[in-house]
Amino acid sequence: GIMKKITGSLLLYLIISQTQTIAGQTNGNTIVLPNSSWSILRYGVTYPVPWVSTQYVYFAGDSVVTDKTYKKVFSCDDKLHENITYEGLIREQDKKTWFICKDSETENLLYDFSLEEGMTFEYSSMYPEELPELLYVKNSDIIEINGETRKRLQLSFPPLPGDDWIVDTWIEGIGSLRGILQPLLLDGVVSELLCHHKNDELIYKNPVYSECYYDKAEDITSMESKITNDLTVYPNPVDNILVISSSNDAVSFVEFTGVSGKTVYTKRLDANKENKIDMRRFAPGLYLLHVYDTNGLVSTAKIIKR
Repeated sequence: GIMKKITGSLLLYLIISQTQTIAGQTNGNTIVLPNSSWSILRYGVTYPVPWVSTQYVYFAGDSVVTDKTYKKVFSCDDKLHENITYEGLIREQDKKTWFICKDSETENLLYDFSLEEGMTFEYSSMYPEELPELLYVKNSDIIEINGETRKRLQLSFPPLPGDDWIVDTWIEGIGSLRGILQPLLLDGVVSELLCHHKNDELIYKNPVYSECYYDKAEDITSMESKITNDLTVYPNPVDNILVISSSNDAVSFVEFTGVSGKTVYTKRLDANKENKIDMRRFAPGLYLLHVYDTNGLVSTAKIIKR
């Protein structure tokens, strides 16, 4: 009788534990799950854009290293997913995601969703030769994506008075809006998350783009921009200073939003003048420039920051 009670209690404990684990895996707070995939847009940001590719990242199979179990990470850069490349090993524990790059034996912290607003932390790239960066959690909030609530961290460099720059955004269960592995931003190369699927279901889609796969530069450069005859914006792509010239004396201010839809910068304009926007501290990538006059929004342009 006692043995049956112990066995029954143990079985009940295992069932409850398994149920809790499954629930924990399905509440959107876990990145390292089977049948998850990411489509990441990568493009050169010289003008005109010389190349565009889409990297597809997924997990397949397990590997044990020093008694820790990892998922194997693979990627491919073709539409049929035939050119497969091994990327490394990934695991999670206590809201932290760890990654071992294929060319390294060192485990680096990829994500830490235990961080809260106002915290400063050192972030090491997956590439061993890169020095750690000091990052700051500028905003921490809860958003809803695909019917699930998820924690969002918006990161910047340690704050300065009036500083409103967002250099990266992490979303629990999805990863960075630059891509799951946060690839190193090489000179002239930009990386942006296009889509995230789980069990073939689309969980996240980049609002700036209409597709989950691109391989032609003209598909990026030809995206419609509503620039009016009395508004000139140059150069685009931009390295340092963006010039906004308008002959519309009602133009009042501009707003830049990132791929997450978050406003990253606003500035009041002088009408009938050349207004210069210092973009040196913008992270490389694609931004939407919204120009407003006294009656509201008048034009929108896609700006590439190199």
